[in-house]
Amino acid sequence: MIKTLLVDGNNLLKIGFHGVKDFYHDGKHIGGIWHFLNTIRRFIEEQNFDKVVVFWDGEENSLSRKLLYPRYKENRTKEINEYKESSFQSQKERVKQYLEEMFIRQINITNNEADDLIAYYCQISHNEFKTIFSSDKDLTQLISDKVSVYSPSAKQTYKNGDKIKIYDYSIPHENVKTYKILAGDKSDNIDGIYYLGEKTLIKLFPEMLDEKVNITDILTKAERLLSEDKDNTVLKNLLSGKTKTGIYGNEFFEINEKIVDLSNPLITDEGKTLVELYYTESLDPDGRGHRNIIKMMMEDGFFKFLPKGDNNWVNFLTPFLKLTRKEKKNYKKK
Repeated sequence: MIKTLLVDGNNLLKIGFHGVKDFYHDGKHIGGIWHFLNTIRRFIEEQNFDKVVVFWDGEENSLSRKLLYPRYKENRTKEINEYKESSFQSQKERVKQYLEEMFIRQINITNNEADDLIAYYCQISHNEFKTIFSSDKDLTQLISDKVSVYSPSAKQTYKNGDKIKIYDYSIPHENVKTYKILAGDKSDNIDGIYYLGEKTLIKLFPEMLDEKVNITDILTKAERLLSEDKDNTVLKNLLSGKTKTGIYGNEFFEINEKIVDLSNPLITDEGKTLVELYYTESLDPDGRGHRNIIKMMMEDGFFKFLPKGDNNWVNFLTPFLKLTRKEKKNYKKK
């Protein structure tokens, strides 16, 4: 069965952009570019992937969720503007150029988030074993017998049956969605139930640590607990759908589930069409090649960052060349 690496492009690029601060060439920061390509190279080499697909957040990628919840990612406006004003965008465009030459598929569509594109790819690619590269814990919802998630922040691969650490507790990956619906997500500006923090949630529903639990299970138990403790404010908030901004009843659960649930990705028709195309079609080798990559590496000063040795550039490119041969072979078959 085909082994495929699915990369959360913005996530990986941000790690290198912020983490590799001292890589410069001709006065330009290239840490994001170097880290991105070297990480992909290492993963292809270590795990012998047959195919690599990079998913980017498109322009206005939050639109679908903002229509459901206008405050979605409202807290990131400053961060987004800072990225636009920095070299992040230019490094992103340069990475895309490298990927084109390396026979690596990439999907970038307006009004689509990378998470949703990855989720849809996982749904339709039944004949592939997939590894998702991302530190975004939302994507651990997608784990199955054919999907694993490698987290660069945890330096760990999560497989079917594994638990995911969220703050101080580890929960089954099947419960990540339930947790986020109830507790919200500060990083995305999603409100949770008022006063229902992580510790209170686990105290009231300790089964979340070991069993698969859905929202219906939580609400059923909450009704029983409230009948035994009629003055419990948190349980009242939970059953009424109360957040710090108001009381929303069932609407709270419906909206949060639509925002959080990656089993029903918020993807446009154009997004679906392109994901399906990149899943089924082979890449045309015309005009691509390692000579173009070497020229780009020289322009970006990569050779001074490679390990010392006569064949340093060959060693760097070998995993990509193996991927190239596989893609050319598949293209000829078609």
